[in-house]
Amino acid sequence: MKGRLLALGACSALLVGVACSPVPELLRKGDAFAAQGKYEEAFKAYAQADRHESESNEALCRAGALNLKIERPDHALKAFEQAVEKVPGSARAYVGMARSYMAKGVDTTAIQSLDRASKLDPDNADTFFLRGLILKKQGQSEQAMRMFDEAIRRQPRHTDAHLKRGDIYFSEGKLKKAMRAYSLAVASDNNCVEALIQVGRTYLLAGKPDKAISALEKAVGRGHHNAWAHYYLGEALLAKGEQEKAVVSLRRALRLNHKLGRAYVLLGEIYERNLLRDKAHDAYMRAVRAEPDYLAGYTNLARVQLDRKSENDARRTLRRALDVDPDCIPCRVLLGRLYVENGKYKSAIEVLDIVIQKDYQNNDAHYFIGKAYVELGMIAKATAEYNALAMANDERAAELLGLLERKAQPTPTRRPRTRKKRRRKRRRRRKR
Repeated sequence: MKGRLLALGACSALLVGVACSPVPELLRKGDAFAAQGKYEEAFKAYAQADRHESESNEALCRAGALNLKIERPDHALKAFEQAVEKVPGSARAYVGMARSYMAKGVDTTAIQSLDRASKLDPDNADTFFLRGLILKKQGQSEQAMRMFDEAIRRQPRHTDAHLKRGDIYFSEGKLKKAMRAYSLAVASDNNCVEALIQVGRTYLLAGKPDKAISALEKAVGRGHHNAWAHYYLGEALLAKGEQEKAVVSLRRALRLNHKLGRAYVLLGEIYERNLLRDKAHDAYMRAVRAEPDYLAGYTNLARVQLDRKSENDARRTLRRALDVDPDCIPCRVLLGRLYVENGKYKSAIEVLDIVIQKDYQNNDAHYFIGKAYVELGMIAKATAEYNALAMANDERAAELLGLLERKAQPTPTRRPRTRKKRRRKRRRRRKR
């Protein structure tokens, strides 16, 4: 009886110890601070929880995940390494290490961490998902799709796997399959703002702005601080012709992310439609500064500069664009136009010939290279460019034909004067 009482007392003490553990409360506080953006307080709470944990690495894993969220992969890696040291058999910690290495761009080491995690937990869906991300990054879409499918087979409501499947279909132009995948992502997590944005983008690309607006308004409602949600809503509103509402959404996007240069591009296009050319020029300048890798900012700015006869500025803008992407076809077309307008016809032909080889359907290139050929007297080649425009029913074919006809007309030559006429002219001058 006495032994039984001792056993009961020990059990009670154990239960009280568990109940009195500060770890759950500290973890809850850390999560709350993280949700409020108070990251330092969150890390302090996780550190306190870890000091009270002897056989668990929960606090370290949460600290690592938060470091990844705020783009501190080095700190995240340290947290997950400590988690592995504390619990060597933790597949979750190895998955976290893999995510950290991927964020650092060290995919080979990430795969090694995933191999270790798979041995510890063969049914871990995230190991397949992360392998899929690496394969997708390498351009191996089919293999990536298989990995995402394996992740979903192990975890049917794996939101990110559904989302990435949709992204592959979207990039391939398979909009119906993309929509199905994105809808499954939304079904698995109704608050997934990224999935709702992609649903809206898919509707927009399919030419259904009303449905796109509906989806993107939901995305904005669930993610007030998501700049991309506001940006794509602005794009959808613009596609529907609601310019004033589009401007409001685009300005909200820029307030949330001032580096979203493409929002400035859309604002510039709206200003151009309303003949506010100076404001459009200013918007495109802001776009180039905010997002230097977004080519539409350069091409629109160069076009406006050409219209304003600021040829030197346009040339600099186009050169910067070609530094970003040497294969930028719109940039080459504008540069060819600039050369034609400056009388540098051979340079224009050199630039535009590359465009036609890559994109024969580009009528702008045919038109400007045709003008260059006409000015250089290369009538046969100019005629070929006219034929290309005529076959495409381009209105500029008539203009190019007019140039050809004028060039083909022989210029009247003055008949040489005879010696008698010259003598008569001299006599008349002497008499005067």
